[in-house]
Amino acid sequence: MKVFISSILIFFSLLKNVFSTQPAYIKFDETGYKISSGDTIEIRVLNEPECTVNQVVDSEGMIRIVYLGKFKVTEYTVEELELALKDKYFVNKIFRNPTIISRISSYSKRYVYLSGSFVKTGPFSLPPEAVAMNIVELINLSGGFSPIAQKKKVLVTRSFYDKNGSVQETKSYEINVDALSQGKTKVKGQKWWIYPGDKIHAQERLF
Repeated sequence: MKVFISSILIFFSLLKNVFSTQPAYIKFDETGYKISSGDTIEIRVLNEPECTVNQVVDSEGMIRIVYLGKFKVTEYTVEELELALKDKYFVNKIFRNPTIISRISSYSKRYVYLSGSFVKTGPFSLPPEAVAMNIVELINLSGGFSPIAQKKKVLVTRSFYDKNGSVQETKSYEINVDALSQGKTKVKGQKWWIYPGDKIHAQERLF
């Protein structure tokens, strides 16, 4: 009987792993998704219905919390935010031991921009919770290259920002997407990551 129960537990453990596997071509934050500007956050305090809020996080990373005023929520995971608000309510002597329940009711759109020899140009939205996405799968999912695209010299332009959101510098990278897709580069895992805000440009081939 014990062997049978053990086998059942192993089966469900394996089944859970199958369904929880994240796509390898998408990079997720290992510490959990951090709340970002543009996300919509719902926050409730158990048995305190007047404290319920459902707000979009503003450009400064703030929302307005009942009895606490403006509160910066960016760079918290949902679980970290619940603990921070619980502590804040206690320190301010509003609630002694509140139960905070929060969730992201909708994610902000995180775009990259494609131009040049692609089947579809313009903005492409990364999946919710994705930190970055491998360039090969991103291009394929966006519609792919046009028949005359130069796949060996794809230009990626990326801006780097300071803590105030101002651009510090902008860099351009020339990526051999053709070699990446065939696994013929020295890039680790054959993955070159594209981040929100990146601009991807494919030139036409010279015949």
